[in-house]
Amino acid sequence: MAPHAVPDVGYMNGYSNNHSTDTLASQKDDLFTVSSPDVAYTDEHIKSKYVYRTTSVTKTGNGNYVATPKETKYDFQVDRKVGRVGMMLVGWGGNNGTTVTAGIIANRRGLVWETREGKRAANYYGSVMMGSTVKLGTDESTAEEINVPFHSVLPMVHPNDLVIGGWDISGMGIADAMDRAQVLEPTLKSLVRKEMSYMKPLPSIYYPDFIAANQEDRADNVLPGKKACWQHVEQLRKDIR
Repeated sequence: MAPHAVPDVGYMNGYSNNHSTDTLASQKDDLFTVSSPDVAYTDEHIKSKYVYRTTSVTKTGNGNYVATPKETKYDFQVDRKVGRVGMMLVGWGGNNGTTVTAGIIANRRGLVWETREGKRAANYYGSVMMGSTVKLGTDESTAEEINVPFHSVLPMVHPNDLVIGGWDISGMGIADAMDRAQVLEPTLKSLVRKEMSYMKPLPSIYYPDFIAANQEDRADNVLPGKKACWQHVEQLRKDIR
C-alpha cells in the first residue's frame, strides 16, 4: 500500500476536517523514473512527449487502397505534487456511499475487527488503482518481468486522503444510514460510528421520474424548485465549491 497522510478525525457537514495541504504520498520519492530523451523531470512536473501513430486509408478509383502513415505529437505535463481531492457522492446515504465511506475510514486508521470467520483487516483489495499492478518492463540481468503498483505509475491521490462529501434525498446521518444499509459487520460499524456520526448529506435534487418509487418515503432532504431549474444547477455548483 502506498504511503498516505494521517488526517484528523473530525468531520462537519460531510467534509473531512483534514487541514493538511500535502500528502505523504506526494512527498515520497518516485518508485521508478524513465530514462528517455522524451521524458524530463523537474521538482514540480513530469514532462513527456508522445507520438501517436495511425494509418489513414483511401480508396482509389480502380478499387485499390492507399495507406498513408500519420503521426500526431503530444506534449504531456503532470504535477508531481498531489493536492487535496474532494469526492462528492450522489446518494451518499445509500448502500454504496456508506460502505465506501466506512471502508476509507477503516483503511485510514488501519482497523482490524472480528467476524464470524475470524479477524479481518482493512485493505483495498478489489481496487483497480490500489490493488493491481502493471508491467514496467524486463530486468536485463535476470529476464524477470518487473511489475509495479498501478498507483505508482503517476503521482495520484491515495484514497485515504480523499475529502468525502455528498448529497442524498434522505437527511439521515451517514452513521444511521450505514445501519439502514445492513452491509457491514457490527464490529466494524462500532469502530467507525463516531466519525461517521458527524457526517450528514447535503440536500439533493429529487426528480421522481429518475428514482425508484420505493425511495419516495425517504425524500425529506431535497432542494426546493421545479424540475431541471437553473437554481438547482447553481446550488450544486455552490456545494462542490
